[in-house]
Amino acid sequence: MNIGHWLKALSTIDQIILVMLFGFSIYLSKITIEAIIEYYDTKKNHSEFRVKYRVTPAGLLILGFIYCFILYHFLNAIFDFLP
Repeated sequence: MNIGHWLKALSTIDQIILVMLFGFSIYLSKITIEAIIEYYDTKKNHSEFRVKYRVTPAGLLILGFIYCFILYHFLNAIFDFLP
C-alpha cells in the first residue's frame, strides 16, 4: 500500500490527528530555528558584521517532518488511538 492509498483509507478523525501532529511539529521546528538564530546572535554579540539568518520554509518543513516522525513514534508507543 502506498502513501496515497493509506491516506485515503484513514478516517476523518485520523486525518485530523495527523494534521494536528504535523502542525505542532512545525511549531516546534520554528521555535528551535529561532532559538538557534538567537543563540548565534548572542555568541556574535549582535555584531553588525554577523551573518543574518532567517527561518526559511525548507528548513522549517524538514525539521518539522523530523519532529513529526519522532513524535508519531513516541506517541504511537504510548497510545493506541494513532493511525
